[in-house]
Amino acid sequence: MSFFFVEPEVYKKYKDRVLAMSQSIQVNYVEHLAPEKRKPGYSDKQIAEALGLDMRVVREIRCVGEREFYDIDEWEKATEFKERQCRAYAERGVASATGKYFAAKKVKKAGKK
Repeated sequence: MSFFFVEPEVYKKYKDRVLAMSQSIQVNYVEHLAPEKRKPGYSDKQIAEALGLDMRVVREIRCVGEREFYDIDEWEKATEFKERQCRAYAERGVASATGKYFAAKKVKKAGKK
C-alpha cells in the first residue's frame, strides 16, 4: 500500500481555497437559482490546475480538510441519506430525492392545465 504525504505548511496554505473551490461545500448550487447563477464546485483536477498543484496534493488536502470541516454527526447523516437514496432506487428505479422533484413537477403541470 502506498502512502501520500502533504507538508503541513502546504496544507495550511491551501486548505481554505481547496475546500472553497471543491464540491465538498456547495454554497451557490441550489435548485432555486437560475443555472447561469449556480457555481458548482470544481473537480480535484480543475482545482490543481487553477492553483498550480499536483492533483494528488489537492485530493489529500480536500479529504483531510473535509474531515476537519464536518463533524461525525454530519458524516452519519450523509451516510444515512445515501443509504435511503440507494434503497429507494433499488425499490423504485428512482432515488427518493429525485422522486420528490418529479412529483412536484407533476403537481405544478397539473395546476397549469
